[in-house]
Amino acid sequence: MPKFCALLGMGCLALCLQAQAQAQEADWAELAELPPATATADLVAGATPARLGAALAGAWRGSLTYRDYGSGKKVVLPTSASVTVAADATLEVGFIYDDGPGKTVRSNDTWALSADGRSLRMKRDQLDVSDYRAGTGADLLLVVLGTGTENGTPVQVRMVVLRRGDALTISRATQQPDQAWLLRHRYAFTLERPGASDR
Repeated sequence: MPKFCALLGMGCLALCLQAQAQAQEADWAELAELPPATATADLVAGATPARLGAALAGAWRGSLTYRDYGSGKKVVLPTSASVTVAADATLEVGFIYDDGPGKTVRSNDTWALSADGRSLRMKRDQLDVSDYRAGTGADLLLVVLGTGTENGTPVQVRMVVLRRGDALTISRATQQPDQAWLLRHRYAFTLERPGASDR
């Protein structure tokens, strides 16, 4: 009897963990990293490195939502970003995260889109461009694919950058062999226009 109860308890635990995982994935589904087709229907091919710099340059404020590697839960941090364009069209990208009282974290990266628009070099990754389109104003969509590591495990990487008006989202999803894509993090920013806070 004790053995049966133990097996029953393990079965219930497994079902609970499965339900919890499904609920977490449903929660993450709200932050789908690929925009709906209607959001990019007016964008066309032919964007350039200079256009990417023009679309991303400036000061941005918003949040980072990321997946905790241990629990799989969503964590949201107030985040600001600044993007400057060097003479060679390389982007200097700086992030500032508010991780609680007295816990300000800073990170920096460099993005370099190749002249032919086929690859994006970052500090950690060399990614291939699978989609790069631009629209009116600064609107732009960039989708890049490549490989990386996650907790020491090789993974496929997909990053999506979408600028629409004064809104910018940057998301990163990873995929382990024979597994589904998992959205790892998503930035959601609004452009800070000079003098806007004075109104």
